[in-house]
Amino acid sequence: MFDIKRLFDKKKRKPLIIAIHGFGKRRSDEYLNFIAYFKDYDIVTPVLFDQTKSNDVYWYNWVSRAEECIIKAKSENRDIVLVGYSMGGVIATYLASKFEIKYLFLIAPAFEYMTFTTVSSIFKKPTINDLRYAEIPTSFTSVFMDVVNNCKDAIYKITCPVTIFHCIDDATISYMTSVRYYKKISHDNKRLIIYGDGSHHLMDEEKLKDLCFETIRRELDSY
Repeated sequence: MFDIKRLFDKKKRKPLIIAIHGFGKRRSDEYLNFIAYFKDYDIVTPVLFDQTKSNDVYWYNWVSRAEECIIKAKSENRDIVLVGYSMGGVIATYLASKFEIKYLFLIAPAFEYMTFTTVSSIFKKPTINDLRYAEIPTSFTSVFMDVVNNCKDAIYKITCPVTIFHCIDDATISYMTSVRYYKKISHDNKRLIIYGDGSHHLMDEEKLKDLCFETIRRELDSY
């Protein structure tokens, strides 16, 4: 007898990837290499802020722009995987504590900032094609801090599988931040991967980005 259910299961859609960017000029363009690698997946990259609008200074508005993508995906019965880079990692963690998420991947998450200088370096450090993007207004620095302060404790409530990636030579957010926050995750379905070199911009590192992406793909393809 022809099994329609089995056929449906085989053709089940892959999970939707919602990739949340960090506190930088490039915003969702931080994921250009990621999108190219995972071109066989549906990927949504919400834009959290517009640096040409210096009055966008409420942290919950930044978070809600990512949350809206989850709500929409849930209304379409999509399974969701969250990827968060830097500040986006803190936001992704917060959202994973509120919604049912299949997997959480955190890339150089910014659960801690040390000084104003450290925060400022996140958007002042030159990156690929940096001159194409508008400067981050100084009024956004306190918003970044508010995002971290209001979202970081969600790490205690995470119940989905999580993998954290960080580089030992990250001069912007110390890899020890990920070590400390990894320990705060209460369940056992977690991994922490520390690379021996590389910068905060892990997804731009020629050698390391593929290692990171391959690890994510193995987990995604297992669903």
